Amino acid sequence: MRIKAAWRRKLQLYLSGVIIYSLGILILKYLPYFQNSLRTETHNIIFNIYLTYLIIAPFFYLIFANRYSENKPYLFLRGIFNIILRRQKSFQQDEKIAALFILVKIFFLPVMFNFTYGNIEHLINLSKSGRFIWYPFIFTLMFAIDTAIFSFGYTFEFKKLKNVVKSVEPTFFGWFVTLICYPPFNWMTGNYIPWGANDYVSFWSPTITTIFRIVLIILLVIYTWATVSLGFKASNLTNRGIVCKFPYSVVRHPAYISKCLIWWITLIPVISWPFALGMFFWTVIYFFRASTEERHLGMDPEYQEYKKKVKYKFIPFIW
Repeated sequence: MRIKAAWRRKLQLYLSGVIIYSLGILILKYLPYFQNSLRTETHNIIFNIYLTYLIIAPFFYLIFANRYSENKPYLFLRGIFNIILRRQKSFQQDEKIAALFILVKIFFLPVMFNFTYGNIEHLINLSKSGRFIWYPFIFTLMFAIDTAIFSFGYTFEFKKLKNVVKSVEPTFFGWFVTLICYPPFNWMTGNYIPWGANDYVSFWSPTITTIFRIVLIILLVIYTWATVSLGFKASNLTNRGIVCKFPYSVVRHPAYISKCLIWWITLIPVISWPFALGMFFWTVIYFFRASTEERHLGMDPEYQEYKKKVKYKFIPFIW
C-alpha cells in the first residue's frame, strides 16, 4: 500500500505541474498583454523551461518524491478539487500560499526574463559601439545582474536551494503597491503621474555630471548587492527565508531606498512641481511596499528577531 501511495503521489505531482504550467504557457501565448509586450526570446526561454520540466520532472519525482511530497501545483489543484467536491469550504493555508505563488510566478517570471533580455541586448550593443562608455555599461550591467537573479528565483523553488516559499503577501493593498511598479501598471500610471527621472541625465557641467554619476553607480551597486544577497530567495511578495547579509545587515530595505535616491538625484536637473509631485507619489508607493512587506514578514519569528538586530528601515542611525 505504501509503495502504491508513493507511486500515485509521484504521478499526481508531475501531472499537477503539467496542468498548471500548461495553463501558464497558454496565458503567455494568448493574453494580449503578454503577446504584445514580451520579446520573442522571453517566449522561447519560458517555453524551453516548460519542455525541460516535461522531460526531466518525471525522473526528479521518481527519485526524490515520496507519498508525503507536495508541490505548489499539487496543493493548488487539491484545494480546487476539495472545494468542488465540498470536502472543504475554502483553501487551506498551504493551498492558499500555493495559489498566490502561482499567480506571482505567472506575472513576474516573464516580466523578469523580458527585463533580463533587454539589459543583455543593451550590453551587447554598447560593446559593439567600438568605445567603452563606463556609465551606461555599468548601469546596464547592474540591472542585468539584478533581473537575472530574480528570473532564477521565480523559476526554481527547492529545499536544497533554501528558497521554498513560506508565505505570500495576503493583502490586496500589498499586491497593489507592488504590481503598480511593474508593466503594464506603471505604464498606465505614467499616463496620469508625471515622470521626470532619467538615468542618463546630464547635470550642469561634465565634472558635476561625473561626480553625480559616481554617486548613482554607488547607489546602484548597493541596490544590486541587495539582490545578490537575496540570491535564490529573490522574488516579490513572498517570504522565502530571512536574509541578514550586507546590505540587509545595515538597513532593512536597502534596495528601495537606493532606487528612490537614484530617481530623486536624476530628477535634480529637470526638477519642477509636476515632476516633484510625481516622484513623491512613487516614493510613497515604495514606502508602502516596505510597510506591507514588514507586516507580512513580521508574521515570521525569524524576521522579528532580525528587526531587533537591524533597527533602521532605510537610513542608518536616522530612520
